[in-house]
Amino acid sequence: MKLGLRLLQERANADSFWWPYISNLPETYTVPIFFPGEDIKNLQYAPLLHQVNKRCRFLLEFEQEIRRTLEDVKASDHPFSGQDVNASALGWTMSAVSTRAFRLHGNKKLQGGSSDDVPMMLPLIDMCNHSFKPNARIIQEQNGADSNTLVKVVAETEVKENDPLLLNYGCLSNDFFLLDYGFVIESNPYDTIELKYDEQLMDAASMAAGVSSPKFSSPAPWQHQLLSQLNLAGEMPNLKVTIGGPEPVEGRLLAALRILLCGELVEVEKHDSDTLKSLSAVAPFGIANEIAVFRTVIALCVIALSHFPTKIMEDEAIIKQGVSATAELSIKYRIQKKSVIIDVMKDLTRRVKLLSSKETPTAA
Repeated sequence: MKLGLRLLQERANADSFWWPYISNLPETYTVPIFFPGEDIKNLQYAPLLHQVNKRCRFLLEFEQEIRRTLEDVKASDHPFSGQDVNASALGWTMSAVSTRAFRLHGNKKLQGGSSDDVPMMLPLIDMCNHSFKPNARIIQEQNGADSNTLVKVVAETEVKENDPLLLNYGCLSNDFFLLDYGFVIESNPYDTIELKYDEQLMDAASMAAGVSSPKFSSPAPWQHQLLSQLNLAGEMPNLKVTIGGPEPVEGRLLAALRILLCGELVEVEKHDSDTLKSLSAVAPFGIANEIAVFRTVIALCVIALSHFPTKIMEDEAIIKQGVSATAELSIKYRIQKKSVIIDVMKDLTRRVKLLSSKETPTAA
């Protein structure tokens, strides 16, 4: 927002050195704070709706704060040349910065000699689009003589004439891409679904998965202690867990399920926390436990999918009928969220089948 206020200040000055750049910035942005109310609602995903509402509230509150700060300022001292800085202008400048700024090293040295990261707007460079397979990267150099910062784009591969220059904006979920940049990546390998670690929900999912007498609501003292170490219990737990992304199941959720569906302290003590959090560690508590864990996550996925009021086929049919640009973005976003859940279910179902084929009946 600091950079955004500086941008508004420069925009208010037609003599600004940056005026040719600023005057060519888009007048509107396809980020959700500018969506019509119906299209925000059509995102259908509570964590993102929360973020959109939070940003809108911030803009309205910040508008009032700026009004109070500037009400007694003389016209000659007005930082925005007398122009009204309302929530709309603040939304525009926040979007201009979030869609175009790069986080680079500042000049200020922190303890230990490292520089702080600051957002900077880089004219021309900000025309490069995003790709997880970029053909260029940004290099930042410090000129020792005058301590000026030099920023340049360097090709990583052979770039043919008329090829777009592509940078990797970061390994981000579609929440960040839509909130900050105004687009959605199809089949984004870093997209995730956020769930709340809720004991009753876990019990319900386990029972739906065929687990008899799950212990999520009433863990043994030693299990509760291990959950506290995973920050899923205790005084200030972080109950937000994710599925999808590079690891289909977040490590903390995986470890918690393995521990609570095991029930044997002696077995749990044989493994360290990293092993219990890893999908690469195949069945640390035996095949039956691992199958129960995966089936519980699959049941969680079914519950998460049921919270979306529409199915993917319905969403695709709506897009085919023709909708506004913001409505299409909302629908594409929720299609990708549902696809993340379905992909996790497919992955875990495959793992269950593989484990089931290894299960051997015990002799009577």
